[in-house]
Amino acid sequence: MLPGKVKSFYTKLFIKLNIRVLFKRAWNSPTIMTWMSYFTKSANLLLILPLILKRFALPEVAIWYLFAAILSMSSLADFGFRNTFIRLFALAFGGARDIGVFTKDSEKSDGTVNWHLIERLYSSMGRIYIYSTLAFFGLLLALGSYSLVKPISESAHQAQAWAAWLIILVGIVADFYGKVFTNYLEGMYQIALVRRIETLFKIGSIGSSFLVLLFAPSLLNLTIAHSSWMVINVFRNRFLARHIYDGKLKLFKPQPFEKNFFKKIWQPAWRSGISGLMSNGLTNLTGIIYAQLGNTASVASYMIALRVITEIRNVSNAPFYSKIPLMAKLRAEGNYDRLIQVAQRGMKMTHIVFTTGVLFVGLFFGYFISLLKTDTQFVEPKLWLLMSVAFYVQRYGAMHMQLYNTTNHIIGHIADTIAGGLFIITSLLLVKQLQLFAIPVGMLVGYLGFYAWFAAYFSLKSLNISLIKFEYKVSVIPAVLFLLYSVVRLIGV
Repeated sequence: MLPGKVKSFYTKLFIKLNIRVLFKRAWNSPTIMTWMSYFTKSANLLLILPLILKRFALPEVAIWYLFAAILSMSSLADFGFRNTFIRLFALAFGGARDIGVFTKDSEKSDGTVNWHLIERLYSSMGRIYIYSTLAFFGLLLALGSYSLVKPISESAHQAQAWAAWLIILVGIVADFYGKVFTNYLEGMYQIALVRRIETLFKIGSIGSSFLVLLFAPSLLNLTIAHSSWMVINVFRNRFLARHIYDGKLKLFKPQPFEKNFFKKIWQPAWRSGISGLMSNGLTNLTGIIYAQLGNTASVASYMIALRVITEIRNVSNAPFYSKIPLMAKLRAEGNYDRLIQVAQRGMKMTHIVFTTGVLFVGLFFGYFISLLKTDTQFVEPKLWLLMSVAFYVQRYGAMHMQLYNTTNHIIGHIADTIAGGLFIITSLLLVKQLQLFAIPVGMLVGYLGFYAWFAAYFSLKSLNISLIKFEYKVSVIPAVLFLLYSVVRLIGV
């Protein structure tokens, strides 16, 4: 073989090997797989939203996105158990001997998986979720139905709307209990696997919804298509949970109830529950409350904006939140240098993705909706700017809070209760003068005035690193982007 041909051969071989290596890394990357899952889910905004706006009347648009808000709030109903169990499974997977508070002075694990602790955790989780699912069903049936009375009364197809609510209710409850399996999978660091399979199923869900809206558009049919996949997903995750790590889960035996062990789970869980209720809960609750007060057009407009910014937040969360089990494992191992690196990189990417997303929507989404020539309008630019800034500050504080939570010492209930109180008081005082603007202004008062700096203080203190040393690698680029966008919007460009 001639020298030139030899070089060409090895060059091509090198490229092929690198492509394989890169593909394998991406295939097993929790962040990339989470992004893929979220991007697939966000296809609703490109494929489903335009059809909903074209095929549904304004009341049905408002009802559908009210369903979405209720579904988003269902994550709060487990009262912090989901995040708690994911974190505890991750700590046990990292070799933790117990589920107490971890500090720099704590005894370091040897890295051996503590299967006995995992078995005890899984047994307790199953018992907790059976009772909480029954309670959640009763709560949704009562309060969820009440919140829908006014919006459904404005629909021309009220019987179908109520039938759709009962069907979505079944889907939400099934999805809630199914967290037993997703908590185990994610805590055992199988995020990449879950998100890969999840992506395929989301494509199926979006495809079925798309076909329904094309050939049989109605709120009832769309709800049937959507809820069916929610139930299917539960069986999918059960199958995955029972087959990872050579089917270890199948060998688990029900453990007796241990009061002291339950207290160790309950203490961080209820604090996380209060935290979630006073943060994400209040955000979604604003849409539900506004649906009782505003006119149909403004309700639809706000619910769409809330849905869009929630999707951007979810997509942007991937680089950081997909690494929470790893960060908990590193905390248990006492590997603080690596923990700081992982946290900084995840936070930086989350901020950049969120900022880029809200800037793009703020500049082009209103124009996109106008092309559809529907009665529904997007919120005005300055309201979107305020919503974006408020959510950005909330994301900043939330990531620092999640980083501190890996110590298993939960303080979010304090931060979110105070911030939530400031949010509610400010919004109520300003709602008559500012209308919808009172909501993001209230968020900013609560999150910027207390939550963000409180969370950052404890997070950075637990890592023994200064604010400037940590944040200069994290927040400079997104802060500059937001500043430029704010100037553009405020001067009316």
